[in-house]
Amino acid sequence: MPHSDEIEKTGSTPVTLTINDTPVVLTVDRATAPCAVNSFLSLAEQGFYNDTSCHKLSTGDTKYLQCGDPSGTGNGGPGYSYPVEKAKTGGSVAAGTLALVADSQHRLGSQFALVYGDSTLPDSFLVIGSIDAEGVDAISDIAGEGVSDDGRSPKVDTRIGAVVMG
Repeated sequence: MPHSDEIEKTGSTPVTLTINDTPVVLTVDRATAPCAVNSFLSLAEQGFYNDTSCHKLSTGDTKYLQCGDPSGTGNGGPGYSYPVEKAKTGGSVAAGTLALVADSQHRLGSQFALVYGDSTLPDSFLVIGSIDAEGVDAISDIAGEGVSDDGRSPKVDTRIGAVVMG
């Protein structure tokens, strides 16, 4: 569980994911959804996302790569969940948006979406930051290879190797 005392509510934090050996730099904005950002950063600091797959690729009107489930099924998480904060959820977003993904009960855990093209996201997505241009390009390259035969996962095996804070 993330610490819950004195959650920072201002400022941003860079986080670098290594996806298929390519650095993808995220900027997480604490002011957008402080509790959700606190949980995301806590999981990243604990190594929760290290050596996990990105299990879902959406290439239609919503263009994103979904990661953050250690089981790789889309049903796993950190063992806790919390309600979506009143912040920017769903709607039109630009390429380079970072969003957490809620489950069917509209609760958040560990899963997140890396938006690689202008999209209209469902209300179950909570925007918490942005992705650098090189990261968007890398994710677009993965998407360009297409979706695997299961109709859900990227055709290219896509893994987060490591997460570095700062």
